[in-house]
Amino acid sequence: MRHRLGRAVTRHYGREVRSVTRIARGFGTANWRVRGAAAEYFLKQYPLGADAAAEAAALELSQTVRAAGLPVPQVIPTVAGELLCRDGHLTLALFDDCPGAAPGVPLSRRGMVQAGRTLGRLHRCLRDRPGRCDTSAVWLALDPGRKRANFERCLEVIERKRTKDDFDRRTAPLLRRRLELLPRAAALLASLPPLASQVVHGDYNIQNLLFRDGELVAVVDFGPPDLFLPAFEIGRAALDPETVAKDPEWMAGAFAFAEACCRANPGIGRADLRFAPQVWAIQLLRSEYGVREHYFGPVERQVLLDRFWFLRCEAAETILHHLDPLSERFAAAWDAARETAG
Repeated sequence: MRHRLGRAVTRHYGREVRSVTRIARGFGTANWRVRGAAAEYFLKQYPLGADAAAEAAALELSQTVRAAGLPVPQVIPTVAGELLCRDGHLTLALFDDCPGAAPGVPLSRRGMVQAGRTLGRLHRCLRDRPGRCDTSAVWLALDPGRKRANFERCLEVIERKRTKDDFDRRTAPLLRRRLELLPRAAALLASLPPLASQVVHGDYNIQNLLFRDGELVAVVDFGPPDLFLPAFEIGRAALDPETVAKDPEWMAGAFAFAEACCRANPGIGRADLRFAPQVWAIQLLRSEYGVREHYFGPVERQVLLDRFWFLRCEAAETILHHLDPLSERFAAAWDAARETAG
């Protein structure tokens, strides 16, 4: 595969390739470091069956944000001027190499402020951009019966196994707890006020932020320009599951993130900030990510997804326990930012 990728880069990008090395990063794509005669590049290989139009639109979105001055790597066009490259069954995108790395978790307080400020700038930049479709409508329509059936299906797999491993033994009570909490998720969803929907990053989380010497130098892995809830991205990044599960000061970091985000995006609605923790809690309660793949189609690096499943379950309980003070402090961050601006 490495040789084929190297030939594709030479053919479509006109770059001499000396080596192609796999990078153990990401779940949806295969990622490679390409060393050329005078420079290094980051190569993203999309899976078979990827929606080429959607991926091309995601690349265009990232370059729009880059042009607005945000820290986003440059997508290198092919010699034909395309951001997305098709070579037989290969679908590729080539980027300028960014000498940063995903941070250790938890982020420092300074890192949380930078991450929050950058998300605020990004949402401000994209606020008036038209989207392809409104995916928030789908997210807001929870089907408890269908979700219950999905969790029960995983439980049935465990119960049918004659010999249960450690993952099975730990997961069975977590799935039963998810079934208990589904009515809570539905109630939280029903209590949400109208929230803003706009084009967002699509996958803004700590693992898609690259740092160098303590500075945020790149935001990567944009999704297609679909309309979705800014509140979701705020809650997700401010309340990263691993941070919530492992950092005793996670609440202070979340508040620092929220305030920085709000100051960088004066147009954000108070409800979008106040209810960000609630939106993220709903997602954690309803999500099958990790356990679904484990039982119905393990993916590459499944061991990391298994770990992430347990972290998300722990984080969901913690956030639920602190949901009221979290929402109050996020709203207070909005109020403080407005007082300062005034």
